[in-house]
This record gives sequence, structure tokens and C-alpha cells, in this order.
Amino acid sequence: MRDSIKRIAQQFIVSHYPESDIVWVGGSAVSGNLTAESDIDLVIIDETETPRLECYHFLGWKIEAFIYTPFSLEFEFQTARYRGMPTIIKMCAEGLLIEDKKGNGKEVQREAKILYEQGPQLWDEGKINEARYQITDFLSDFRSSEDFEESLFILNKLINTLTELILRADGNWVGEGKWVVRNFKSYDKDLCENLVKYTKTYMDTNDKTELISFIQSTLDNYGGELFVGYKGFFL
Repeated sequence: MRDSIKRIAQQFIVSHYPESDIVWVGGSAVSGNLTAESDIDLVIIDETETPRLECYHFLGWKIEAFIYTPFSLEFEFQTARYRGMPTIIKMCAEGLLIEDKKGNGKEVQREAKILYEQGPQLWDEGKINEARYQITDFLSDFRSSEDFEESLFILNKLINTLTELILRADGNWVGEGKWVVRNFKSYDKDLCENLVKYTKTYMDTNDKTELISFIQSTLDNYGGELFVGYKGFFL
């Protein structure tokens, strides 16, 4: 991480959250993948604040401040494991600790590392069947759609749900946005590349044949399409 970013983060904390106990700098600022659109991600533990996400412009940088109390951070960790979205766990596990007034920041960081390595809660048969049913429904709509615009939006849901099934059924993190494909490639590079290849073929030619066949064969690994006999329960 560039020293200038660390200094900016420290100045921001002094200016905006002087009562904070623990602060990590996370995201691309730490990983070294900064782009022209990158922001500075901060996880802030502050007993005096209400847990929230707040965004700023500060000294020419966009800053995303993820603000927690110790209790709400622990709740976030457990929620993240249930949802399969490790954003905050990953930032705490891999982030640069720049503030630790009470000396327990490293312990929280160790906990985050353990949780991140453990992965999310493994999907049970009920969750797998729910995804199979959803994919079956989306696939039916995609297969029958003759409207390219509608097909495009159906396909978006289809790919997201299929990818989530692949990752969660084997106890892997999903993530959001760019992290979905990064986690997918890390789990099965060939499968990810084939999904991209067949999707591109469809986009270029409007021919769904190969893409549908690929989705069906992938879904077969988890029991195949599911409609008749499926039962879902409302919460």
C-alpha cells in the first residue's frame, strides 16, 4: 500500500472519527490493485457511533467508511458466513491495522482470518434444492424467450444463481461484483472460463444452444433441474 494512502486514512480518522478504537484499511488499497476509480475502504470500530456505511470525498479520494461497534461487527461476521459474502471479514483479516487504542485489534483480526479460512456455512439439501428450482425456472424462461432484452436480464439471474450454487454447495465464499468471478476462477478456473465462453458465444450470435447445454450439464452435478415435487416454505 502506498504510504500516502495510509497517511490520508489516518488524517481522515482524526478528522471524522477521533473516538474510534480500531481501524483497518482494506480493499484494493491494501491488495495493490488500485485503479483510477478506486476508493479507500475503512473498517472502523467505534462505540460512540451508530453502525452504518458512510461515504466521503476527502483530500481527493473517495472513502467508504464501514462503521461498527464491537457487537455489531461480531453480528456482521456471523451474517456474512450465512450469506456467503465475506467483504467485511476479508477486510478485517487482510487489512492494515492503523488504529488500535485498546490493543485488541490483532485479536479481532485473528478471528477474522480464522472465519475467512473456514469459509461460509455449507449449504444443506434444502438450500441446494431451492437453487435448483430457481435455476430450472430461469432456464425455462431463458430457453423460451424470443426477446433479446428479456433474455439478457433472465440470463443475468441465471448466471448469478448457478454460480452461487457451485460455490456455496462446496463451502466457498461468493462475494459481490468482481469478487464473484474472482472466487469462481479460484475455485474452478476451467468451469468459469467455459461459462464466460458460452455466454460470449450467445451474445455474439444469439444462439443459446451451447450455453443452455452447458448450464444443464453443470446443474446435473447437483441433481439436475427441479420442478415437480419441489416444496418451498415462506418465512
